[in-house]
Amino acid sequence: MALFRSRYGEGPLHLLAAIASFAIATYAFLEIADGTAPLNFAIWFVAAIVLHDMLAFPFYSILGVIVGETLRDPPAASARPSALNYVRVPALLSAFFFIVWFPVILGFSDAEVVESTGLDTDPFLERWLLLTGAMFAISAVLYAVKLRGGLRSRRARR
Repeated sequence: MALFRSRYGEGPLHLLAAIASFAIATYAFLEIADGTAPLNFAIWFVAAIVLHDMLAFPFYSILGVIVGETLRDPPAASARPSALNYVRVPALLSAFFFIVWFPVILGFSDAEVVESTGLDTDPFLERWLLLTGAMFAISAVLYAVKLRGGLRSRRARR
């Protein structure tokens, strides 16, 4: 085992996981390439990489810095847990859901959705807003519980 770890750098479980990952990725690629539109997939994939690296990454990095500076606690309140992740997580999840379903949420694909599923697209905007509100509400409750626990532990230490 020591010889394997010294040659490979990790344990055998890591090697097995890496081989399984490559096998799954190869299978997915072959399924896509076997389909009718591998060129469309390649164009979509390259566009997604470029759009992410050129637009999305700088946008959410700058937004993260702005929110981080806004939510930074003053030094006197540093014992209080930071609210940054309690805002960041629901915002990122909401943005992710919007990116995945924005054509349906904004009504750009009404005819296609109705034709393929028979469902109306009107409730998608309402449901996305409700989901976003619920995620922020749950996050606020979790932050309040975290603050309450911090207050109790400070009182117990005194």
